[in-house]
Amino acid sequence: MSTGSDNAPRGFILAEALVALLIIGVVFLGLEGSLPIVAARIAETRRERAFASACATSSGVDSVSAVTVGWTASPDGQLVHVAQTSRYRQKVGDRVEHYDALGTCQ
Repeated sequence: MSTGSDNAPRGFILAEALVALLIIGVVFLGLEGSLPIVAARIAETRRERAFASACATSSGVDSVSAVTVGWTASPDGQLVHVAQTSRYRQKVGDRVEHYDALGTCQ
């Protein structure tokens, strides 16, 4: 007794391939759009750590995925100045953002 599965087409049809490409394209666009959010989160975390420190001079570089954040914390009396530079790649080239924050030492 035959079930008819021997005549089933093998491989992908054009519509399936186009849907797969569309999904892949949307995922890549979403990943690129998330880089500014990642940069802001890294910068925010570093600022919070600098403000929570005992007014010590420090500097460094943090990297996550395609985002790099360089930072410097400089105490000034009871205040600490945090200067940061975020860098990440976009379609038209590298994007560089500068952040400056002033907070109290704790």
